[in-house]
Amino acid sequence: MSTSLKDWRKVYRKIRRMHGLDEHEKVLFARFAAATPDERWRMNMNYLRSLDCWGRSALKKFDSR
Repeated sequence: MSTSLKDWRKVYRKIRRMHGLDEHEKVLFARFAAATPDERWRMNMNYLRSLDCWGRSALKKFDSR
């Protein structure tokens, strides 16, 4: 269930001439587009956890009481 390096390199070759994105954003976009739905969900959750915007701590942080 893991997206291989070969998969997202194929996608990257298709989008490398896209305007408006820098090189880092193109690589991230290619990885996300080549990933399975489960892998995309895991990437999103890891990103939200890195920002501390997921889980009980996030509920406490954004509580308006």
